[in-house]
Amino acid sequence: MNRYKKATLLLILFSTVLRLFLGGSLEFGNDEVYYWLYAKYPDISHFDHPAMVGVFIQFFTANLAIDSELAIRLAAIIPTTVTMYIVYLIGARLKDTRTGFIATLLYNIHIYGFIIAGTFILPDAPLVLFWLLSFYLFIQVLPETPEKKLYMKLLLAFFFAGCAVYSKYQAVYLLFGVGLYVIFYNRKWLKKPMFYLGFIFPLLAVGVIFYWNYLNDFISYKFHGNRVSFFSFKFNKNSFLREIVGQFLYNNPYIVVMLILLFVAVRKRKFILEKNYIPLFVFCSLPLIFTTIYLSISRNTLPHWSGISYLTLLPLLAVYLSKREKITKGLLIGVSGFAILLLFASFSINTGLFLPENSSNTKEQLGRKDALMDLYGWKQASKKITKTLEEKKLTSLPIISNRWYPAAHIDYYIARPNQMKVYGVGGLNDIHKYYWINKNNPELGDQVLYITDSRNFKHPNDLYAENYTSIKEIEVIPIERGNKLVKYVFLYQLQK
Repeated sequence: MNRYKKATLLLILFSTVLRLFLGGSLEFGNDEVYYWLYAKYPDISHFDHPAMVGVFIQFFTANLAIDSELAIRLAAIIPTTVTMYIVYLIGARLKDTRTGFIATLLYNIHIYGFIIAGTFILPDAPLVLFWLLSFYLFIQVLPETPEKKLYMKLLLAFFFAGCAVYSKYQAVYLLFGVGLYVIFYNRKWLKKPMFYLGFIFPLLAVGVIFYWNYLNDFISYKFHGNRVSFFSFKFNKNSFLREIVGQFLYNNPYIVVMLILLFVAVRKRKFILEKNYIPLFVFCSLPLIFTTIYLSISRNTLPHWSGISYLTLLPLLAVYLSKREKITKGLLIGVSGFAILLLFASFSINTGLFLPENSSNTKEQLGRKDALMDLYGWKQASKKITKTLEEKKLTSLPIISNRWYPAAHIDYYIARPNQMKVYGVGGLNDIHKYYWINKNNPELGDQVLYITDSRNFKHPNDLYAENYTSIKEIEVIPIERGNKLVKYVFLYQLQK
């Protein structure tokens, strides 16, 4: 076996073990535990995203028969293991196995690829797998002269592109890039019916999503239409700066700077590849990056929206960096340092060591400014609340919440082990999927429980005074980390 291929496989194994450890040592974040609902209440599409992430969770947990943080996160960890090898194959195709190894090293210092899409269970996990698998097949086909022997790879590329669309809407940018490349660099494919036939797979994915929206008043399009507007000209300085800084951080400042230098070299014609590979990388990556930056000028955006574009560029960057003799040694040091940093962060989140002290003037505000608290405290809350519920014989009552977070955390860590029902009682934009979950549950009775925490506190009097005549605080539960109070969980009983 080639030594760089062997080194790549060892690196991927190391990466997988590390991500397995992280996946088993941290509690769910807000978004992760929400997407668990996609597996618990499956549908052909959902309010926020298409259904693929739920399908992945169902597959890797045997339809939630194995229900734990690590088991659910396998739906991100295992696909990313495969994705890393795909990145190696793309790099090896562009130049050689050393380049593939460098591309894999870059992946292992990429925060979005390694953590957000590679360890945490989000729609990005299947998106990244299918996007890069599709792209790997496209680079084998589109730069070539159309021949029948390439048709199967072409159809597979479109099939995986369809799977990417069914994972997250951003995947349409991959197809947009493919279309641009064919129009500008290889029009011969436009004469082949097989090229058009391939679009059946993405159109099927779009059709399923459209059909669900047709049945639900096109609610997803309205939701995302309010979040994303191409024609708003009001400058949002905070969103723009957050997007720019976020893209640097999420994609690793070193990678972003090197990509800028790469494109400067391309512009000056100091970096050239055979078979017009570079335009295909450009068309399939830069439009999404520029779109998110443009949207951030007037709307609140999230930096990870364009993360897949940066991952797509890693093999190309690896070719650019491969000219440096000591690049593999430097990147190995970077991978080692990044791994140590992640282990240290996991330790700090679970123990509180080396983190600033959490302070607040009121119980209702404690921990609100600590974003890391999303990954800690719910297991402890589950044990303490379960004890109270059993002592007071309240496990037969349903639980209500005014927002999808912390409703999903309450659902997984408190309601699930006690076989209780959780209802979202609020506006659609606040409760999201709970609008549909409510329909599957029995109607609420005269008594309910209301649970919230100090990171998301809203007093039930302010929310439900018109619906319930009696609102009684049952218990305020302290959550500790390293013998220090870090937040409170509040339990109320409401009665009509």
